[in-house]
Amino acid sequence: MDEVYLSVLTETFAQIKVEGSRFIADIFPAADEEEAKNKLETVRKKYFDATHHCYAYVIGAEKKNVRYSDDGEPSGTAGVKIHSAIHAKSLSDILVVVTRYFGGTKLGVGGLGRAYFDAAEYGIAQAKTISKALVRELQVSFPFSETNPVMNVINSQKLKIARTDYTSDRSIISLHILPSHLASVQLLFTNATRGLAEISSGNLITVIW
Repeated sequence: MDEVYLSVLTETFAQIKVEGSRFIADIFPAADEEEAKNKLETVRKKYFDATHHCYAYVIGAEKKNVRYSDDGEPSGTAGVKIHSAIHAKSLSDILVVVTRYFGGTKLGVGGLGRAYFDAAEYGIAQAKTISKALVRELQVSFPFSETNPVMNVINSQKLKIARTDYTSDRSIISLHILPSHLASVQLLFTNATRGLAEISSGNLITVIW
């Protein structure tokens, strides 16, 4: 599993024309399957008079939640080609819908597959990509006297602070930590504060990295 992976930041639109047919690619960030399905319905309503709405989506750091559809096109000519364009860029948390307006000329199985791949690839190329990560939130609670040692660890390890809270006598810093780094980072804080830091970790979450 990739702890850090690429996704897209915002919705993007692009289109190509092949032998009179228009292939419109709509690219969406999609954090989960429900969001992907809702955005697919939005595209279907937007282009309600189109011939086909073929799509593929990939969700999650493991890239195992994958769905694609030919939506009436010959089997293997659309959905899997769109997925191939996503896979080629190693993207996840993404939905790509390619809408076709038939132009009167049949493209054949090979030509149709190329058209769907090219439309998806061109649309993806217009999208701004971002890094996302599957992390654990690590909470470090420590006396004010240990602020410098704690901050030295944070700065030296280039850790990302999610938030900082305070009580009457302690600071509480929440950090986003890659799971593979969790044990070593916990040990660094324990050693730096001579065991005075109280450390706890939360559930896995996905964040922009």
